[in-house]
Amino acid sequence: MKKVIAAVLLMFVAACSQIDTGNVGVESTLGQVKKESLPPGVYFTMFKRVVEVVAKESPLALNDMKPQTSDTITLTDLDVDVYYQIDASKAPDILTRWPGDLVQVEKEDGMRAGMNYVQRQAREAIYSAVAGFKSDVVHTKRTEIAAGVMKSLQTNLDSEAGKGWFFVRSVNIRNLVTDPALENQIKLAAQEQFKLQQEENRLKTARVEADRKRVEAQGAADAIRINAQAIAVQGGKEYVELKAIEKWDGKLPATMAGVVPFVNVK
Repeated sequence: MKKVIAAVLLMFVAACSQIDTGNVGVESTLGQVKKESLPPGVYFTMFKRVVEVVAKESPLALNDMKPQTSDTITLTDLDVDVYYQIDASKAPDILTRWPGDLVQVEKEDGMRAGMNYVQRQAREAIYSAVAGFKSDVVHTKRTEIAAGVMKSLQTNLDSEAGKGWFFVRSVNIRNLVTDPALENQIKLAAQEQFKLQQEENRLKTARVEADRKRVEAQGAADAIRINAQAIAVQGGKEYVELKAIEKWDGKLPATMAGVVPFVNVK
């Protein structure tokens, strides 16, 4: 008797399906899919099928792509991560419309509905975004490319699948490698730009130093003129010239050398 009870319990457990948190269930009986998603929980599935569908945000890795730039240069490698999510209430519709795109991802509870469809749309959006930039600047446009892919992909999903069926959460350009020959040209150009910047900085420093010296010389000349005006009544022209010589103590600026008149000290 105990063996019979145990066998019945075992059959009951085997006929149950569990839907984990973050996922939903899609129920079908004799091939007919029910329109309502099942919330997380345990369901008896002896006489029906319940597919656990991932409803949380999921990463989609697109690797080894080789799109072309606007000047028809093919990238050596482009790897992009797209993070998307389905509307849990639309899981039955997605599964019905794309039954062949139900994918089991390794180490992930549940299956992804419409994953291959999203992947196809994402590749088209990526190739289109890269084609908007020239080869000599595309390596600097990761942010712009990611933003373009996100906008384009969301627009396409809304128009072709249905608005609100899929949500593109973010896009990350993980790796972008241009043509090897172009990569070398870019490096050389960067080095040349660095040298030009260094020279520009040196010239700016020299101009600042020259301006400083001119200001100091002008200040010294103004000081002599002001002192001369203030003390002219104390000794006349000779006195002024003598004071100017005493101030410089024989160290006359190059611009004044040889121009100080002889001072007749009585």
